[in-house]
Amino acid sequence: MVSIGAGVHLGDFSRIVTGFYCQSGYIQSNVDVKDNSVIGSQSLILPGSVVEEDVILGAISVAPVNSVLQSGGVYMGSQCPVMVKNTTHALDDRIEEMDPRYKKIVGNLAANLAATTLKVKSRYFHRIGVSGKGYLKLYDNVEGLPEHNIFGAAKKYAVIVRHSNSLSADDDARLDARGAALRILSNENEDASPLLDLTLKTGKAFYARTISDFATWLVCGLAAREEHVKRVPHVRDAVWASLRQADSYADLHYFSNICRLFRFKDGQEMYVKFKLSPFDGSIVEDFGKVEPSGILPPETGAIPRDANDTRPLLFLAEDFQNRVNSPNGVRYIFQLQVRPIPQDEAARDIALDCTKPWDESQFPYIDAGEVIINKNLTKEGSERLEFNPFLRCHEVDVIRATSSSESASIDHGRSLVYEICQHLRNGDPLPEAWRVFLEQSDVRVDLSGCPMAASLERKDTEKVTLSRPWYLTTWIVVGEGGFVGSRAVAMPGVAVESGGSLSALSLAMKGEVIRSR
Repeated sequence: MVSIGAGVHLGDFSRIVTGFYCQSGYIQSNVDVKDNSVIGSQSLILPGSVVEEDVILGAISVAPVNSVLQSGGVYMGSQCPVMVKNTTHALDDRIEEMDPRYKKIVGNLAANLAATTLKVKSRYFHRIGVSGKGYLKLYDNVEGLPEHNIFGAAKKYAVIVRHSNSLSADDDARLDARGAALRILSNENEDASPLLDLTLKTGKAFYARTISDFATWLVCGLAAREEHVKRVPHVRDAVWASLRQADSYADLHYFSNICRLFRFKDGQEMYVKFKLSPFDGSIVEDFGKVEPSGILPPETGAIPRDANDTRPLLFLAEDFQNRVNSPNGVRYIFQLQVRPIPQDEAARDIALDCTKPWDESQFPYIDAGEVIINKNLTKEGSERLEFNPFLRCHEVDVIRATSSSESASIDHGRSLVYEICQHLRNGDPLPEAWRVFLEQSDVRVDLSGCPMAASLERKDTEKVTLSRPWYLTTWIVVGEGGFVGSRAVAMPGVAVESGGSLSALSLAMKGEVIRSR
């Protein structure tokens, strides 16, 4: 009744049980442990279990009755084992690089936003947008920028721009931060594959330095945020400076806030930030800026429109589409802000702090080219767009973080959250590494909206555990003169009557009574 494949390792005092008595009678079934699997020390495999190839069952863990441990899985747990990793699935190196606290924060943030995404079937931020296609034409001579393979002289790329409001999805007249997501394609063909996705917004700074700060900001409430910005007033300035009273998306300046790593032809590396500015040079950066009227804006971040404002709800979208259809289209100046990478680790973290803009007298913006948008996307086409901040290449890379306390964690961590939410919103298969990542968070997410996750959804099985409260342990071991044999396992709720005996290497199921005999 026991089949053990080649190369199997059975740890010290691990147990394979093909049959045992319980309240419903005698349970008996075959156990199959397939090739190259590892059964950890003091682990328990119960009747009907199949341990597929290359499985690792951790120490002091249980394979429940009639369970199937999937090939390549690393399982841990005594109640119901959880697959913490699958060695046959491609891993996401962003997750593997994170320390445990960083993983927990990003996992909980992704799970919270994923749950909302599945509920509303839409984006969490920048929900409604308007988009257009065009091209980026780099200038023949870009002064102050070393030779670069991507942003080289006279190069031309097809682009897509998506404008949106940060939080206000129903009324463009609300005071809000305005966004510009810029997709740069790999060549001039509008059907080419994406090369880079850049997310920009109004305001030169962001309100959270790290992914930990960002997660806390989302959940802590207005009162706690106000106390926080009293201690760090530059964060208050970043919040208010992002809000814009807008008449047109095309008349605003958009900043990346978060920087990337540039690698140049000569081998040197530098930090870089991006900016889109109106082609009309008379439009200043503060155009439409909102003067602070309190410690922080209202909790929604979007102040209602004036009662006398009669413009259509989505007038910014309409204006953008009309301008795209005009003879000259919509034009922006594409700018780069570069700075050398500090040698000191602490100085590098300061340079990456997105709550504080770089000094433009030291690191001025360089006019690198022009973006011309001359074709509107349909509403459906705009909704289908997926912007991935983790799109990168050797020449333009994402700066990694291993800890949630590092400034780089805001970009590194959010890239994973973006992709998970986009897959769930569009009903795309969720990679195994992400599904396991969400399952390990403190937030329970119904993944039925994802085809792959739904197909892998676990069936309810009877939970088996090796743990029990102290009072049950005392009752089992010494109560009423009962006897429990060596390495026997008694589940919670087991009672041993006076004179009852549970023999060595036996298993007493939940609620079972070992009677006097």
